[in-house]
Amino acid sequence: MKKVLFIINPTAGKERMKRYLMSVLDLFTKADWDVTVHITQAALDATNVAQKQGADFDMIVCSGGDGTLSETISGMTRLYRLPVLGYIPAGTTNDFASSLRIPKVMRHAAELVTQGKVFRCDLGSFNDKFFTYVAGFGAFTEVSYTTPQEWKNMLGKTAYFIEGLKHLAEIKPHHMRITYDEGVVEDDFVLGLVSNSVSVAGYKAYKKEDIKMDDGLFEVLFIRDLKNALELQEVLNALLTKHLDATKMFRCSSRHLHIVCDDEVRWTLDGEDGGSWDEVDLFNHQQVLPIICGDEALEDISSQMVGEPE
Repeated sequence: MKKVLFIINPTAGKERMKRYLMSVLDLFTKADWDVTVHITQAALDATNVAQKQGADFDMIVCSGGDGTLSETISGMTRLYRLPVLGYIPAGTTNDFASSLRIPKVMRHAAELVTQGKVFRCDLGSFNDKFFTYVAGFGAFTEVSYTTPQEWKNMLGKTAYFIEGLKHLAEIKPHHMRITYDEGVVEDDFVLGLVSNSVSVAGYKAYKKEDIKMDDGLFEVLFIRDLKNALELQEVLNALLTKHLDATKMFRCSSRHLHIVCDDEVRWTLDGEDGGSWDEVDLFNHQQVLPIICGDEALEDISSQMVGEPE
């Protein structure tokens, strides 16, 4: 009998797991799993329980938003051996789940957890912290952790756009020197995204065929300083059409980035506050996270063969 730790954030999204908990537990029981349920009580609770109890289980399943997933993985990274991770998305945007083609319907996601295959996904580190799918700074990146949870529950993704409009007038450029695998770039930037995901905050910045989530490389997109409203509109149009403008943007793929800034920059990690830093190191740790995903996702996101659930 497989021992499973089930970590649930009951407030994620529109508190969806409260309505589906019994049917999900029924699926797990039918799979002959011995399930221990933990309901998160506060911020970082998922990290603490995964770290303290994770070694006693064959598998960890978490249900919540991207923040809950990131917290759970952060706790898992402190274990000697990472158990297989299953994910039932219940948040507002669920970027990482979308990239892995994990169903939005909770029962279908739970079925995938019991039947899917193990995919060994890349994991990012940011100084002494880990992140799952994106580290970012600047315009719009603060929206995810300044938007009140009740707004997210009522309005979904619309809440991010409403909150984002309030930040348009606050865009501040940061002078940065970015060292990456193939060189160095130095300029003033208003936004930076270092990601291992097809989408960020619900926005798909890249063509999905360009993204391999186990290739050991970050997808890097930085937007240079915008002088006026016309340049802002040009950049937004480029993002919408995915015809990225090299004069206003810097884009690369890289395993490692070292970034030095003239001032302290506030970062977000998987939608949560990552602190303010004037120097950061980001590394891509290739194929260290064993996570369940469906067959239909593997051709798009994997450069390797995957195995059956452990």
